[in-house]
Amino acid sequence: MKTRISILKDNQADVGIGTLIVFIAMILVAAVAAAVLIQTSGVLQQKAQQTGKEATSEVASNMKISSVVGTTDTNNVYTKELNITLELAAGGSSIDFSKVVIKYINESSTKVLNLQTDVTQAATASLFNYTEVRTGSGNPNYVLQSGDLAIVTLNLDAMSQDLYARKKGTIQIIPESGTMVIKDVVAPATFGDSTQVQLFP
Repeated sequence: MKTRISILKDNQADVGIGTLIVFIAMILVAAVAAAVLIQTSGVLQQKAQQTGKEATSEVASNMKISSVVGTTDTNNVYTKELNITLELAAGGSSIDFSKVVIKYINESSTKVLNLQTDVTQAATASLFNYTEVRTGSGNPNYVLQSGDLAIVTLNLDAMSQDLYARKKGTIQIIPESGTMVIKDVVAPATFGDSTQVQLFP
């Protein structure tokens, strides 16, 4: 008579040390991946904010031209000097005019001007004058700040770019940061007896 040997196999609870190691390794990998993703997203957010601020600074016009008044010569034949009234645009940041470059363009040539730092001297062929006629915040200086009203003077006579009747000139004010301000000025058909001529607005 043969004896029957019955072996029962139960694999439902087969959780060994190998499976446990793999499970822990998966948790560690997931944690490391999550930490890398969080750190990367933080760095990207900081760079995006910095880039946004720089882009806003580059495209924003910090100042505006309120008016341009020309001074005519003794015979009222041409405009020999331009007085440009400037102020900060809404939300604009302060502008250091010692770093500003101004270009004046007429129909035949271009002049590049920097700041005249000697307050006792007039504007020249390569230097413009900067004067604050109203001081908003701080003391009068070469920095256009909130509430300030400044006049920039260009000596067209010294630049050999006198503005005759019906002729056109272009003013480009290029700050250290932000977009440049461009303004076209056109002389009237006749100056008459006026020694001061409103060219803009």
